Amino acid sequence: MTGPDRSRSVDEATLRYLARAFGRRTEVRRTSLFPTNKLESLVVTLDTEYYPPDIEGVSVEIRAYTNGDFHVSYHETRPVDRRQCRWDRHDQPHNARDHFHPIPDANTAAAVDRSYATDLTRVVERTVLPWIDERVGALWESATD
Repeated sequence: MTGPDRSRSVDEATLRYLARAFGRRTEVRRTSLFPTNKLESLVVTLDTEYYPPDIEGVSVEIRAYTNGDFHVSYHETRPVDRRQCRWDRHDQPHNARDHFHPIPDANTAAAVDRSYATDLTRVVERTVLPWIDERVGALWESATD
């Protein structure tokens, strides 16, 4: 066979590894691997104590597939709205295989091409977690303005 396998089997090993890694982080309140409402996902609930008071909930949902595709979504809940962004690797017509849908609503029209590390764990480590750290800082800065 030439080229990557395009089947969409859930990469359970990677999701289990990420669940253990997130479970060791102090800013994580809970991890839920393959919850009944998101059978292909790892859902990570972050501790809102790290966020300004107007942030009611923060979660990261990760889906990984054995063909290398993934979706990592960040969700931020406030009293009046919900904000989200998403890091993706999958074939589709709107962007390159690696792309990012920015906050506030992860709109497809606003997606930008990206180039991610081959391994999803490195994408989380080098791209997603630093983005979340910067987001927390930006939220605190805007809360004090």
